[in-house]
Amino acid sequence: MRLMICAIDIFVGDAVGNHCLGIARCAQRSGWEVRLYARNFDIGVADIRPISALFDEIAPEDILLVSYSIVDPQLDRLLALPNRKACYFHGVTDPALLREFEPVTAEYCEQAIAQLPKLVDFDLVVANSAYIAGGLAPYMDLGAIEVIPPVFADLPAFAVECAPRHENGRFNMLALGRVVPHKRIEDSIRVLACAVTDGLDATLSIVGTAPNHEYTKSLLKLSRDLDVLARVDFTGMIDDADMLSSYDKASILLSMSRHEGFCIPALEAMYRGIPAVVRAGHAAAEVVGDTGLVADVDATPDRIAESILSLRRGEQWRELQRRARARAEGILNACNDERWSTLLNTIGQRA
Repeated sequence: MRLMICAIDIFVGDAVGNHCLGIARCAQRSGWEVRLYARNFDIGVADIRPISALFDEIAPEDILLVSYSIVDPQLDRLLALPNRKACYFHGVTDPALLREFEPVTAEYCEQAIAQLPKLVDFDLVVANSAYIAGGLAPYMDLGAIEVIPPVFADLPAFAVECAPRHENGRFNMLALGRVVPHKRIEDSIRVLACAVTDGLDATLSIVGTAPNHEYTKSLLKLSRDLDVLARVDFTGMIDDADMLSSYDKASILLSMSRHEGFCIPALEAMYRGIPAVVRAGHAAAEVVGDTGLVADVDATPDRIAESILSLRRGEQWRELQRRARARAEGILNACNDERWSTLLNTIGQRA
């Protein structure tokens, strides 16, 4: 019996791709033979095969795990396979958040939402957060959905011991992740501008790929218009060592995203003792809990900046750092090898 993992895309550095590779490592440590399949993937980085090969290679006794985050044109064919099947559901981004700068992706998300009722045909559905699981309530019993965070203890931010934290110099806000419209990087820039106006000597590091040229241009213009361009650093894609360095230099993790299925950067920051500032209304608030700042959905940048300054000046800052690390460790324990091994064995035993 083998575990066959498939997704539309499996790229190193992308959240869904990293997660598929993480499940593969975890399953292999538990003794499973694993194969990975995708329509688009890194050639030569891992042993990933074209999705077309799955239908030729899968045997009746194999378990199929489908990673779902965008419309899958092969979904009906996958569901028709006689195998025991599980779906790991990352959630689907609200198309309204993408239409201005990414209309094609918005259409794919529309089509994905129309496919969601079909997920009930899997033997088991696993969601990456309780928030994302809740989005499936119209189609299936929420009590039957497993929730396992999309992270693993062997990821670089968790596998390498944290550097001692020093609060010297400027107050650095870190926005880490893809520079795309629904992440609302423009709001992070506005928070920085408001904090500087309020007297905080702050900088903003924007770390991640910037695939949308027009959106990136709009962010540069906004930074210039708000007179904070010299305080904003667009680093682009970086390697693991530089990512860890970015965390070690950060005072807070700032995510103004309007949609997160989980928010791995917040967890990584928390693990390294860095409080996270996120918006309510999606799974990032579930990750952060009471160990950082969860701003109201409609909170303005000046109010968020005011709250950050209030936290920074208060006596609870050190306590927040300690609690952030403790909460991160608890979340990691909820998705360890034992949990995944138990889950995979459960799928294998289902008729």
